[in-house]
Amino acid sequence: MAFKYSIISETIGRIGHYILETPQPILEAIKRAGFDAVDLPGNPPKLDVDKFRRLLDSTGLEVNEILGAWAYHHAGESRDLAGDDVQARQRGIDYGKACVDLAAALGAKYYQICASQTPVPQIPFPKLPMHVLRSNFLEGAREICEYAGERDITVLFEPLNRYEAYSGILTSVFDAISLIDDLGLPNIGVQPDIYHMNISEASTTSALLAAGDRIKVMHVNETNHCFLGEGHADYPAILSTLKEIGFDGYLSIYMGLVPPEISYRAGVSQEAARPGLQESLERQINFLKAVETSVDYQRRLYGSGAGYVTREGSAEAGESGTKY
Repeated sequence: MAFKYSIISETIGRIGHYILETPQPILEAIKRAGFDAVDLPGNPPKLDVDKFRRLLDSTGLEVNEILGAWAYHHAGESRDLAGDDVQARQRGIDYGKACVDLAAALGAKYYQICASQTPVPQIPFPKLPMHVLRSNFLEGAREICEYAGERDITVLFEPLNRYEAYSGILTSVFDAISLIDDLGLPNIGVQPDIYHMNISEASTTSALLAAGDRIKVMHVNETNHCFLGEGHADYPAILSTLKEIGFDGYLSIYMGLVPPEISYRAGVSQEAARPGLQESLERQINFLKAVETSVDYQRRLYGSGAGYVTREGSAEAGESGTKY
């Protein structure tokens, strides 16, 4: 089965295009590049639902997910679900519910939760005991997830690396699995992110295998935040593992970052160093589609389900039942 592709629209700001400011040309470019869907920012006050629904209908794009702004540098306020600030935890719960409503209004299936650090990160060890942080996070997440369940929205737990989230609360795929098991709710999944996995997981592929069908969306984010292929992620292994576990959700791609030192060394402005919108979108999706094509070929040729041709010329099927 071929993967479906979405773009995390807010990250297009890395190349100077902002989805909430000029949505129509950006959405049209996303569609032309070959994407099936778009992930929209969780910003209820600034996202005009009626306008976006009209634009999405005209382009034929789906909304895969509403992405939460949980980090202080994204949100401009603390929405810390795990810490000891009661007001911040309530802000996080209220914000989460507002984003769930936004997801429902736009026809999205998913909404994402992280366990971001305080405005001043507590690294490497948080001040509160881990069992207190975990209990606080579970309490807030449960309220959001139950609210989402009533609106047919699935909540995705995205593990962040230990420098951006409370260490041990939701910093690995295994943390996410444990939290989901403790909550015991049917509408929760895992959303791994290659960038964060590069820091937090001992083995990216082993973590994906462990999560299995809990993975609903996969964030494809280069290990250094740059364009795909400019880091050291093993995309053939990652995509092959996702196919092995039967993943049928979206690969949600981040826009590549052009590091400021590149423009500095070249003696040009950051704006001049940025590639064009259409070029950048096509570069990201075409890279991943090429890897998928290669993986599919390798699986057909060498996979355990690949068939073979007998001496008599009849096709014998492998374990999968497929004949070649």
